[in-house]
Amino acid sequence: MTLIPPPPNFPPAYGPVPEPTVIVVTPDPPAARPRRRWLRNTTAVAAALAPVFGGYSAATALGTLLTTVRTEASTSAAWVIATAVLGATWLLDHHRGTWLHRTLLAAAVLGVALSMPWLTALLYLMTGVTT
Repeated sequence: MTLIPPPPNFPPAYGPVPEPTVIVVTPDPPAARPRRRWLRNTTAVAAALAPVFGGYSAATALGTLLTTVRTEASTSAAWVIATAVLGATWLLDHHRGTWLHRTLLAAAVLGVALSMPWLTALLYLMTGVTT
């Protein structure tokens, strides 16, 4: 009969055991985050409304484009462009989140909100009736 010794209580060491690396990341204090978010949103809206393109801001340039498309092509084409611009800028802001992307999103939201006739366009999209 052969006796097998019990296994050791620890694994055998073949060299020095490295110490585990612990990285401690401290989050921002809760009071600083909303203040910084508010500041970033405010500066993005101000930059979106600043006249830089020959008297036009980014929001009014998009509004002018949507108004032109709506009068020359159709309301549906203007809504397609508005939806594409809003979707693209939201995706950029969601995935990147920089100040420039937030400014583009603010310009898109303001340009669409200020240039599209909401009630008439929604009525047309739902029923097909024009005024």
